[in-house]
Amino acid sequence: MVDDITPARIKEIRKRYGLSQQAFARILGIGPASIARYENGAKPTKANANLIRAAEIPEFMADCLKRDGEVLTAKQRESVEKIVYAEIIFDEEGEIMDINDIYELTLQQEVLNEKAWDIMAQVSRARQEAKQKGDEGLAMIYDDIELQIAKLVPQILSEESTNQARISELRGQLTGFQQLMATRLAKAA
Repeated sequence: MVDDITPARIKEIRKRYGLSQQAFARILGIGPASIARYENGAKPTKANANLIRAAEIPEFMADCLKRDGEVLTAKQRESVEKIVYAEIIFDEEGEIMDINDIYELTLQQEVLNEKAWDIMAQVSRARQEAKQKGDEGLAMIYDDIELQIAKLVPQILSEESTNQARISELRGQLTGFQQLMATRLAKAA
């Protein structure tokens, strides 16, 4: 296998969760002596190598905790939960999101970001036209719209926007700005 798991990588994965060899082995359902051997250079079985690799994925470890968390002491479990749940993204119902859901939200964030920049470009052009026509009042309105959209951009890409409700809210705000611009540009024409 090209991706042979090394002793250093096994140790790194285990330490990431702050677990002893024994606790790491218990939560994965592997013998404690096996983890010690693997960290000292013995080659893991294919099944055990796959389990250890999977432990790099916080969602996998969350599932292990849910299924077999009682094999850890309360203190160990609490410590691991803090680490695991800090790295997991939850949906509006509090369920752990899978990679496809996360990808979909990330894609929506990127689309909204592009939409925001397109609207800002329209606003910038309209502001320039208003200034050329000597309409300082309209230019100030465009300045304000541009400022409001500029404030949305960091929100679009923030971690707080990794849920469908927030994405919909931001989409609605951008659509409002887009409609406002379409109305203003139609009146100007």
